Amino acid sequence: MKIDLFFVHLYNDYSGSPRVLSDSISITNELPDVNNKILFTSNDKGFLSDSEIDKSYIFYKRSSNKILQLVYFLLSQVHLFFLLSSTLIYNKLKFRDKKNVVIINTMLPFGAAIASKLFANNTIYYVHESHIKPSLLKAFLRKIIEITSDHVIFVSNYLLNAEEFINPSMNVIYNGLRNDFPSTPIIDGYSKFNSRNVVFSGSLKEYKGLNYVIELASLMPDFNFILALNCTVHEMNDYFDRIIITENVTLLSRPSNIGDIYQDGFAILNCSIPELWTETFGLSILEGMNYGCVPVVPPVGGPIEIVDSHFGLICDPRNTLEIFEFLTGLSKDYSLWKQYSDKAQDRSKYFSQERYKSNFKMFWNNHSN
Repeated sequence: MKIDLFFVHLYNDYSGSPRVLSDSISITNELPDVNNKILFTSNDKGFLSDSEIDKSYIFYKRSSNKILQLVYFLLSQVHLFFLLSSTLIYNKLKFRDKKNVVIINTMLPFGAAIASKLFANNTIYYVHESHIKPSLLKAFLRKIIEITSDHVIFVSNYLLNAEEFINPSMNVIYNGLRNDFPSTPIIDGYSKFNSRNVVFSGSLKEYKGLNYVIELASLMPDFNFILALNCTVHEMNDYFDRIIITENVTLLSRPSNIGDIYQDGFAILNCSIPELWTETFGLSILEGMNYGCVPVVPPVGGPIEIVDSHFGLICDPRNTLEIFEFLTGLSKDYSLWKQYSDKAQDRSKYFSQERYKSNFKMFWNNHSN
């Protein structure tokens, strides 16, 4: 039986979850039983914008006002419910010999889950996150997943253990490297080593440990700190207008040349504060490792499934002195840094796009019927 696929992602931007969904959409082009595909998402620029798939845009706005943001979120779910429901009903009436499968990206789109439960044959959740506030909203979303989904994909074992469900089947599919990155970049070791470029790539959020990155920069004037931030220029300027930054800090808003930045990187940082935000995977760390950047990660969550002490530092980001000593020590010994760099790049190959593609296809073959 042929299958029509309906993908759902609430907010299209340049963060990790839409990037991974974009990869999975590409993979479904190679599945022989998949016929038509539609993506339901917001009309914003992001990783999903260039996906080769029919798109149906849903209402979604963002606001710094928490009450207004909640109102926007609820309105988006009403719109999503009716839009997806009408599409599924039409599809079921017109193509009675087809199976309808809905893949919901992240926990948030509960309107899609309800519509899928009512009018689709199969509901698959793709869960990337663990931190959803307020806790009452998260409890509600978890209940919806428990009631409506047939299968749940998690991006790490940490996340599966943290968000384990009772009824749906559960699988871990580790994220893969971006398919537009070379699988084995050519690295000029001496150039990377001498650059002393320390890269931070992530969201403009305090819980991401940005203050500790800035503190490290002030402690290490001989290093260059490059912050590639998923935000607008206005948001970036507004945030750092309140913070004193040193001359060795470069701020970049959604740079299009992120591969070149990793290519020249000495190290890659993830400074998420464990009590405030536990990384469920660590895509930017993996991408940096692919280019031979030495990783520094917090001691909890998904990153410790990627990094070990043979090629990186696992450390509480608030312990800036330990990070300072680690990076400074590496900068004085090319052979040691190169050893770490080579091992980091070798480890990244475990998370290749080919392996991700193989694991996704295996999941599909086991759970699409």
